[in-house]
This record gives sequence, structure tokens and C-alpha cells, in this order.
Amino acid sequence: MHTAAKAQSWPQGPPRVPPLSPGQNPNFIMILVDDMGYDDIGLHHPRAPDGVRSAGAQTPNIDKLIKSGMSFTNFYSAPLCAMGRAEFLTGRSWTRTGTLFNGFGYDAFSLSEATMGDVMQQAGYMTAHYGKWHNGDALGYEPWWRGFSEAWLPSKYIPLDNLMRHNRGTYVQTKGLMEQVLANKMMGWMKEREEDGKPFMIYYAPYAIHRNVNRTKGFKNDVDNIYFQPEPYLSKILAQDPTPDPHNARVWSYLAYLEEVWSYLAYLDEVLGGIFDFVAASPKLAGNTYIMLTGDNGPGLPLVSDPLERLRRLPSGMQGDKTAAALGTFPTAAGSEGSLRNHLAVWGPGVPSGATDDTLLTLADVLPTMAELANATNTKHRKWSGRSFANLLVEGGRKRRSQAARFHFVLGVSADKGQCPPLMELMQRQLPDLGPDREVLRPQPLLSYDVYKRCIVGRYRDFKWMNGTHIEKPCNEVRDPHKSSIAARFDAEAAAWWQSVVAEPDSFTKPVYQLGLQGEEASNVEAEGAVQITRGSVTVSSRANYTRVGDNVCMKATLHTPGHYTVTAMYIASALASGSGRYRAEFRLLVGKASEVAAGSAASITSVLGPSAQRPGSPASSGSIIGLVDLSRYKRGQELDPAEYEHFKPTPDMIELERRMRAATIQASTYIEAEGQWGGQVSPQASSSSSGGAGMQQAWWKLQQKYGWPDGQVVFKSLYAPCPVEPGQCSESCG
Repeated sequence: MHTAAKAQSWPQGPPRVPPLSPGQNPNFIMILVDDMGYDDIGLHHPRAPDGVRSAGAQTPNIDKLIKSGMSFTNFYSAPLCAMGRAEFLTGRSWTRTGTLFNGFGYDAFSLSEATMGDVMQQAGYMTAHYGKWHNGDALGYEPWWRGFSEAWLPSKYIPLDNLMRHNRGTYVQTKGLMEQVLANKMMGWMKEREEDGKPFMIYYAPYAIHRNVNRTKGFKNDVDNIYFQPEPYLSKILAQDPTPDPHNARVWSYLAYLEEVWSYLAYLDEVLGGIFDFVAASPKLAGNTYIMLTGDNGPGLPLVSDPLERLRRLPSGMQGDKTAAALGTFPTAAGSEGSLRNHLAVWGPGVPSGATDDTLLTLADVLPTMAELANATNTKHRKWSGRSFANLLVEGGRKRRSQAARFHFVLGVSADKGQCPPLMELMQRQLPDLGPDREVLRPQPLLSYDVYKRCIVGRYRDFKWMNGTHIEKPCNEVRDPHKSSIAARFDAEAAAWWQSVVAEPDSFTKPVYQLGLQGEEASNVEAEGAVQITRGSVTVSSRANYTRVGDNVCMKATLHTPGHYTVTAMYIASALASGSGRYRAEFRLLVGKASEVAAGSAASITSVLGPSAQRPGSPASSGSIIGLVDLSRYKRGQELDPAEYEHFKPTPDMIELERRMRAATIQASTYIEAEGQWGGQVSPQASSSSSGGAGMQQAWWKLQQKYGWPDGQVVFKSLYAPCPVEPGQCSESCG
């Protein structure tokens, strides 16, 4: 337990934008930057925190937004990406929504949760999403199904020439810098709203400034913590940074990392500046648009232990960071200030300029605030755990007693088993018990407060509580006679909070996969979405990991369109490859009601999986079409039509590729074995017409390598890349 330091303020002035007239509907631009922490803002980043001249974080456009609006300096985000986004989108603590982690099937939140898009659509708003999602890849969980009528979803971590999905899966190959492309599309959409006069809400989630997982042009080198470094931003940073001693590899490497992240940040700031200037220059938008900007979690740092090196990125001196939370390399990192503490900037009508406020706020407070400002009060949604702070966005605004005396609790989630052993065990090896209705049993011993007590972190006024597990800064420790009574109060409040979380209908739930939703042809059913497994021998990571004959996993699905479904299994089978055919993995898929599965009467397919793809540069997973499953008997329906190119304009090679895929689908139904691999693997020999076949196949393999698509996918709408996380690891790259 320790007291939290308060941030400094700068002079306050009157609102730059006059307050709205009664009954006027404001617009909203909500920006959630990836991995931007409290210190990644120029106003928070002294030029030389270590006494050495350094470039530091340079964000003149964000600084201008803050100085002309309000700055909330005691703002809390989440330990990792998916959790922060779930809380931001739903107005509810992420632990209540079904989101628990960045993966393992717990990055999506329940379809019963209303997003800010849903809420604002109910209030008559046009809604749009641009950028990162990381709250579900499966059909029904993408932004166009979750309240956003306009959505641009980029391929993950491809900062240049990105292949984006637009509104229910239209593929569009873009050219240029991804964030600038998104900003241009956003401003074009706002011009349409200027013309039709409809109020709007935009959710912009840049991939910047997350480190890049994929390697592509525009990168300076190939180190572990690589960031996209576009020009001319990198050259400007290099011109300001001192040249380190070339014989000190550690310092050289760390300064190179800082140069990368600061150049990426400068690029993002310029993109944001273009959006801010567009709004300010518009006679129809400048006077009635709110802009709110924050980060999803703390910054990601390379693994450094030198305090001086940490100060270059975190001059505030906060302990911990997002990377330490992800990798479990810092004790109780997920509950540290460096991984949770952030900043919120608000600009808009009636907002005092240059004001700084230290009221304890969270990501969950943003949606209730927006709803109050928009008078969107008669809307349907789960009960928000966040609280509106609209009362603070006016001149002379005073915090309510409930805001001043607020308890805030966070489940400290990281891969560090010493920090919260039961959570990793629950997600990977146990899964919550299910009741007779096949829903999560509440309450149950696996979810008791006594089990998770040491995983919970709390804030109240200037006090922080880590339940006796850790003191971030011993100099701030509260000692007796007050320590015991304050800790007891925290413990009682935490117990009540946890009981309310467990009682939530959506907490600890997994995705329910949608089959044939509104006639969609492709439905990705992820094994990591398992709700029940063979305990003791099956583990869940980005896939279900079987270790014994007879192992099984169960996923939940809703059938919207009865008919016959082609099934592709994506998998890794290293034992099969090493055995040169000695091992044969028989795989059985059953689809039906739980009672039918138990009785053995469910629709089923039995197949033998071949070894994983072994060609150089192949995706981590292989895929084989294993046959057709008949789901037409559950109610009257018809067989699905073949795929149609409703929006996507394919090249002749792509048409030929899909023709071959469909031929392979027919072959797969006969289970013809060839060289140890079962039908569905596409090869140049699969077609009677060999013209251009080999070149087309090589081009397809290059696309697979770039985007991580496994073999066996039949229609372009199904292009899907499973998260590459391995058992026992935490991957921050699966967004």
C-alpha cells in the first residue's frame, strides 16, 4: 500500500469553444491509442530527465489539444490491450464483460454487452470505427456487428499498404501509411456528416504506438522490440539524440529502441493533428464536437533493469509497464502504476482550457460521460460500472462526493504465475465449472474471493492497495497505526467488488460462435473459445492442445442458417511430421445440442489429420478440409449457396485459386489420402489447367506468410490468422 503522487497543473482559461445550446446534439471523436502511457506526451516528458540531452516524446498536436481542453491526470486504463478496449467500449469494468486477457478465448466480450456504438445508435447517432479491434475475430464479434455502421478494420500490425476489411468483410488493398489512410477515410466520412447534418460518434483506435510483430518494409533493423519508423520522423529524432558510445551495446540498443518509439509517436501525433485541424476548421463541426484521447494500457518497454534507462521513457518514475505485465518479468507488474496509470485529454464545447483535474477516473467512465453529454439516457445496456464525469467538463465544475471517495479495483492479470497463479490455471487448464444450463456456475469454488484475493489491486483517494504482495515505492508506504485499518477497509470493499463481478451474467464467459449469421458463408470457430475441456491433459492457448487419445473440448455455437457446412480444421501436428507417417491423428467433430453430443447422435465428421505444413515460410498452422457436416435437420432450411464476390474484385489468379479450393473441397469429402496429407491442401497439380498455376501458388504462399493465413480456407471472407501464442506464454500481438 502506498500513496499516489499528484500531477502538477498549468494555468486555466475560459473555454475555447462556447457551451452548446440546449437541445443541440454534439459529435464525438473517441481516440484510444495503443500502448501510449502517461509519459508518452510531450507535456509530461522533460527534455532531459537524466541530465543528458535527449529527444524525448514530442507531441505538439496532443499538447495543443490538452492546453485548449482538460487534462485528467489520475486516469486508470487496464493491464493489457483487450481488457482496456472492452472497458472503453462497454462502460463496464472489463472483468464483468467476459474479457479476462489478451487471448485464450478471453479477449472478446459477450454479445449481450452493448458497445458505445450500440448506445449511440439508439440515440440516433451515426457511428464509425477505424483501426484496431482486439475484442473478437469470429463472425458476429467484429465492429460492424457491434454497433458501428461504418468500419475499417486493418490487417494486424501491417503499417504500410494494409489490406483492410470494410463493412462485413469487403477487402480493400490500401496504399501508404496505415494511420494516415485511416485518418483520410475518417475525414471523408465526417465531410458526409457535414453535408447531411447527422450527429456522429467515431471510435478511432490506432495501431500506433504498439511495437510491430510483423516485419515489413519501413523498418530500420530486426531487433526484438522493433517499432515502425517512418520518415522523416526518424531522421528528426536522430538529429536531436546524442550519439551513444558504440562500444556500449546495451546503451546503444536501448537508445535505438527509444528513437524508434519516439519517431512512431511523432508520426501518430502528426496524423492526429490533421484530424484536430480538420475539426477546428469546419464551421459545422468546430463548435459541437468533443474529442477525447487516452491509451488502452501503460507503455511497452524492453526488458531493462537500469533505473536511468527506464527514466528515459518514464520520467515520472512510475514502476512497472505493460510489457512487464505481459511477460510477468516485474513483480505484480499488472497492478503497477506503470501498467495502469494513464492520462485522458478532453476538448470540446464548454470545456475549460488548460484545466487539470486529479479526480480518480477510469476507462469505464468515458461511455457514461458521452451518453450524458449526448442526452442518450433512454438506451438499453448492461448496468454501467463507470460514472459520468460530465460535471467536471464545465467552468467551475466540482467533483461529487461519490467521485472523491471512490474505490477502484483491478484484477492484476499477467503471465507471472507468482502474481496470480489461479487465473492462468483457470484460463489454460481448468475453465470455470458449468451448471446444468451449460452456463458458468455462480458461485463456485474456482471463482471464490479467497482464491483471487492476492490478485486484486485497489485505489482509494491517495491510497493504493496491493493486498500485502508488493510495495512499489517503500518511501510511500503507509505504516501503523493507520495501515491496518486502511488495509481492512480495502479488503472488505474488494471482497464485495469481487462477489459482484462473479455474479455478473457475462463474467468469465467465452464467445458463442455464430454459424451462418445473416447468411454469411464463413464462421471461424476458435478452439481457444472452449468452454469445457478434458482437465489434466488439454491446455488452451491460441488453440486446444491435446496430449492423450480421447481428449476433447467443447465450444458453444448458435446456428442461424441451417444447411451443409464445409469444415476446415486448422492445426499443428509436429508429432505426425517427425514420425514420417507412423502417427495418425484421428479427429472427430460433433455439432449439435449438448444432449445429442452426449448421446452420440449429433452431426459428426471423422477424419485423419496430416502433418503440419513444412515448406519454408509457411504459416504456423496447417489447414485441411475434413468434409461436410449436415446441419439442415435442426429446422427447415436450405443448403448454402456458393461464395459470391459481392464486393471483392478478384484477379484472374485469385479466381483460379478459389476454383482449385472448391475442387479440393469435393475431393476432401472422399477422404483421398496423398503423401500423408488429407484433401484440402491446394497444390499446382490440383487443377487440370496448369497455366500460371505455379506462379499463382507462389504468390498465394507469399500472402499467407505476410498475413499468417493457414491452408484450407475456402472463401475469401474466411481469411483468418490464428494467434501464434504458445502454451504457457502471453502474447501481446494477437490484437
